[in-house]
Amino acid sequence: MLLSRLVAITPLLWVCCTAAPQNAYVTVSLKGGASFQGVSVSTSNMEQFLGIPFAQPPVGDLRFKAPVLITSPAKGVHDASQFGDACPQAGSAAGLGAPVGEDCLVLNIFRPSGTEANAKLPIVFWIYGGAYNSGAASDPSFNPSRIIEESVAIGKPIIFVSANYRINTFGFLASSFVAPEDLNAGLLDQKAALQFVQQNIASFGGDPTKVTIWGQSAGAGSAESHVLFPSSERLFRGVITDSSTGPFKSAPYAYQYDEPGKPFASLVEATGCPLSSESVACLQRVPFDTLLNISNTMINNRLNQQLWQPTVGPPGGLITERPSEVIASGNFLHDVAYLAGTNLNEGTIFSESVFNITHPGMTEDQAFDFFIGQLILDNSTLTSDVLNEINTLYPANDPTAGGPFHTGDSLFDRAESWYTDNMFLAPRRLFFDKAAPLSSQPFFAYFFTEFIPGNNPILGVYHASELSLLFGPVPASVEDDFANTMLASWINFIVDQNPGGDWPEFTSSTKKVQQLMRNNITAITDDFNLAKTEFLNSAKVLNEMEK
Repeated sequence: MLLSRLVAITPLLWVCCTAAPQNAYVTVSLKGGASFQGVSVSTSNMEQFLGIPFAQPPVGDLRFKAPVLITSPAKGVHDASQFGDACPQAGSAAGLGAPVGEDCLVLNIFRPSGTEANAKLPIVFWIYGGAYNSGAASDPSFNPSRIIEESVAIGKPIIFVSANYRINTFGFLASSFVAPEDLNAGLLDQKAALQFVQQNIASFGGDPTKVTIWGQSAGAGSAESHVLFPSSERLFRGVITDSSTGPFKSAPYAYQYDEPGKPFASLVEATGCPLSSESVACLQRVPFDTLLNISNTMINNRLNQQLWQPTVGPPGGLITERPSEVIASGNFLHDVAYLAGTNLNEGTIFSESVFNITHPGMTEDQAFDFFIGQLILDNSTLTSDVLNEINTLYPANDPTAGGPFHTGDSLFDRAESWYTDNMFLAPRRLFFDKAAPLSSQPFFAYFFTEFIPGNNPILGVYHASELSLLFGPVPASVEDDFANTMLASWINFIVDQNPGGDWPEFTSSTKKVQQLMRNNITAITDDFNLAKTEFLNSAKVLNEMEK
């Protein structure tokens, strides 16, 4: 039953920014009679509407099920001054910006102060990352005030929308016993939020025909997945993917999770549920705290906390083929503008488990192979010839491994170099090389190589290090101009579907990529590490890596 959450006005509580006494309420009315009362934040010239439910609470019989979209919010005035709960995970309220709770399918809308209902502003729809196992739209790191203010400053005001989606066990439960239409519930949550935006954003001054989805890491993979596995209705016109996971680090079949020792089999064993057609109904009855604690323990026992990934299921579900097969077929959206790129050292933070370690009883190559095998649900698919070629392409004691930030720790350097290429660079190339020639809209690629002063040199230009330049606060004053240039490019793309400046379009003939480095923004050819990514994108390797 829809929780109307009719407003009982309370003192302002603001997590993302410090509330000031002069802040005022601002109300937006929808066509159906519902109104949302948000907050005008004078310190950032921004109005925000927080914790707006877009789907029925996914609790009880709706736990693990596809979201049920709220098409007509209940009439009356709804409090939109505070974030709703973050979806179930191990994080704290301090880190996530909101408490954790199962009733979490809410979105947030941020717009420039004084936006009129008829403004028809372009919209960016932010999808957070977190390996499909963590993250929240309320995370203080994703405060969009810098983005909103900069959009106004350059004369291209935009609306920023962020939405929660279910993650880990609650959002990506996978099994042959999960109904096909309920698999990948977290991705379905994102689609539901986009549908809610289409139905209601005009009342907030947005233009529903000008939606760009933007994500980073798993959020970028999510955005890419909506191009590969689209809805029948048009939900967006542009896509920005920062460090897309391609769109998934692996895409096992749902039934594989039922095998002994695999996540679904382990989950039902830990909860006392049967491994049968009664599994899901039993798991729906497990007390929330019990299920959350079991889920968190299982996640923490996996390398890089990579317990669940989006999965391939039978007909009737969202994903019925592996992404690499869809890309090869060309059967995906061809009319969306696209901006995407990767960082120089994506793999460092995912390879810390092998930094400065000994591996008794194993050669370094064997330790490298073991690291790779831990990242694949069914590593029996890996053949010796593929692993041997990876060892040849990423050899021990390679002084170039990791670019200019190689550490001299041979196993770590080759692990992070392989991880960067296999999980990020190769997937970006696989999609761009196929999609750009088919698209009626422009494609733009980047390679972020800026080492930010104060960051750890061992991690180099690590995964997500660019986000501080976009969301702020910019971590070093020497980066201010560069950060503003980058952010202007992102805003230009959201508004014009083109980053502007001298950023070249990526085409099959030129294959130009914009290098993003302070004092050295320049177009380069997309041919670095090419032999490695061509091997990683071969049909044999894609199949063995379950991509």
